[in-house]
Amino acid sequence: MFCPECGALSFPDSKGWIKCPNYKCGYHGPLDNKMKDPVTGEEIDLGNVQSSSKAQTRKFEVIDDAEQSHGVLTSGSYICPKCDCQDVFSELRQTRASDEPETRLLTCKKCKHGWREY
Repeated sequence: MFCPECGALSFPDSKGWIKCPNYKCGYHGPLDNKMKDPVTGEEIDLGNVQSSSKAQTRKFEVIDDAEQSHGVLTSGSYICPKCDCQDVFSELRQTRASDEPETRLLTCKKCKHGWREY
């Protein structure tokens, strides 16, 4: 709802009256579907002004990237704690604040087990 005096956005109370939030205007009364143009001073009939919101459904696609290996393949630098394989994908990510060191994310090439080094 808009104030019929100044056009400011107003919300009706339980009785259907509006109180203008603009302290300079100060309108308090019923909404009469008419508004004064603040520039010209002419009265504008709001008539059957309606608003609507259309609910849209969103489509979500689940991407399973567990089969993909991330990072650089290193051999001999790390050992998988699950299968003792020495072929490990290594990737650095900034998971905490910028003044903290990076987190090294490690993924085994053989068993796809993942772990972190801080």
